[in-house]
Amino acid sequence: MKPRPHKVIGFIYKVAKQKAPLFFWLLVRFISAILPLVTIYQFSEVIKQVETGAPIKNILSSVVWIFIVRVIDNVLRLKSITRLEHEISNISFDIHNYFLTTLKTDTKEERHAAVQAIRNFADASAVTLDLVKQPGIDSLVSFLFIPVILYSLDFRTFVLTTAYILIYLAIDYYTTNHYAELKDHLNYKTESYYAKLQESDDFDLEQKSWSRHYSRVTNWGFTEWSLLQNLSVLFYSLILFYLIYATSSGVQHVSHLVLIMGYVTQTQVFLNSFSSIQDSVTDMLVGLERLAANHNVSTIDLDDLI
Repeated sequence: MKPRPHKVIGFIYKVAKQKAPLFFWLLVRFISAILPLVTIYQFSEVIKQVETGAPIKNILSSVVWIFIVRVIDNVLRLKSITRLEHEISNISFDIHNYFLTTLKTDTKEERHAAVQAIRNFADASAVTLDLVKQPGIDSLVSFLFIPVILYSLDFRTFVLTTAYILIYLAIDYYTTNHYAELKDHLNYKTESYYAKLQESDDFDLEQKSWSRHYSRVTNWGFTEWSLLQNLSVLFYSLILFYLIYATSSGVQHVSHLVLIMGYVTQTQVFLNSFSSIQDSVTDMLVGLERLAANHNVSTIDLDDLI
């Protein structure tokens, strides 16, 4: 069985020493991620005011409020991101310390391979947490709020968007599973290459093997993202065509089109970041499996994580 993502995240939480600051700045980051959704609504209201010939005083007031919300967004987002970068860096050291304190090997080559396995897992964990910081939290906010917003604004758009999300997630699930297999082979070759690199000058074979497996990972990445991005273009065009038809027929206002397309565009953004996080979490899980397979790393028991 594969390690379950939520249990691996729980393991990282267990290893982390400074939990309170991490959660505090994650909360601040969550609040900052809500504000761009507010800005989309504010912008559509300005368009509506221009459409209906509202007094310039009201329009300027709305623009000022957009400015205020954007400034608050920038301050909260940048401050929380900066602080989270420090916390993530500390977690990387916590992972190193957790495994290395009980690391025992018979040879230098075994130690090199074990240390590289620890580095692979720690680096993948740091990248995953970095993606959670941004744009992962933005994606979570969008996933929680955008479907509800679209349901209240336009049911047909809600149905199309829901179909888009479900198909996207199904494709991403398949492509990520294959990516996991390729990444596992690549991690094995990485461990072998660096172990050989530090023990001998005769590492040509390991280098060529690593390059071959790396090419397989990157080629599959191209295939995966091509499928996902073309799907996004298809549904974006379908929704845009429907809204243009509804607007030209007099059923909806231009401000309504701007509002809905703003949220639809945000949907694509959060799905793209979800895929990036999914790949990064896969790197982390594969790295953890490589650690568990290494008999020299005795600190962790994979059975606790599956």
